[in-house]
Amino acid sequence: MNSVDLIRESEEIGNKILEIMQKSGCSFEDLEKVSTMLTNVYLCGFEVGKRCVVK
Repeated sequence: MNSVDLIRESEEIGNKILEIMQKSGCSFEDLEKVSTMLTNVYLCGFEVGKRCVVK
């Protein structure tokens, strides 16, 4: 997997999580908190994961 595919897949997963939360009736505040958390996890994961990506 290259870095572009890694980014794309991470974004898709994050969007699915937010979609599930919206369908479950979560508040806007909860959606904001999870979105922020996913961004932090994504950024940290990308920094670590990019060492594992085949160039």
